[in-house]
Amino acid sequence: VDAWGSQSVTIDITPSENVEVGEYSIPVTAVSTSETLDLELTVNITGTYDVTLSTPTGNLSLDAYANAEQSLTLQITNNGNVDLTNLSLSSEAPSNWEVTFEDSEIETLEAGQSVEVTAYITPDENAMTGDYVTTLTVSNDEVSSDAEFRVSVKTRTVWGVIAVVIIIALIGGLGFIIKKYGRR
Repeated sequence: VDAWGSQSVTIDITPSENVEVGEYSIPVTAVSTSETLDLELTVNITGTYDVTLSTPTGNLSLDAYANAEQSLTLQITNNGNVDLTNLSLSSEAPSNWEVTFEDSEIETLEAGQSVEVTAYITPDENAMTGDYVTTLTVSNDEVSSDAEFRVSVKTRTVWGVIAVVIIIALIGGLGFIIKKYGRR
């Protein structure tokens, strides 16, 4: 550095992944042939925020019937190193579907911990047989996570059984009429 001059210095500080939240002092020293300058830098680690929304099995699909409530167990995991507060659950589902939660608010989720919450999904009474996507989200001011669930709407087998019984009754009735009155 020239006499009476100045030089900018850039210092990169990379904390480890599992560093604790807090304030840390970092001593910095500049050394020349005639002088040594010391400076103490302060770094404030605020923590990492990370949350995951899934199911205990990791399966993101379920079967449901039109106009029938189906329960789904969700697992919410705090993967960060800071406690998460005021987490709320929300959903985006096809029109006229109803999605409710056992607990739609989680007051505190400690770092590294998981909590299970039950979601109740009710497809529309006029939902056609097929696959639909429902997105569930957990969020607060710092972090958000969502998961897309494939909901397969099924037709109840009781209607198939009733149809078979009606067909058998019609064939039996037709056979009875032919036997009684013969072919004319």
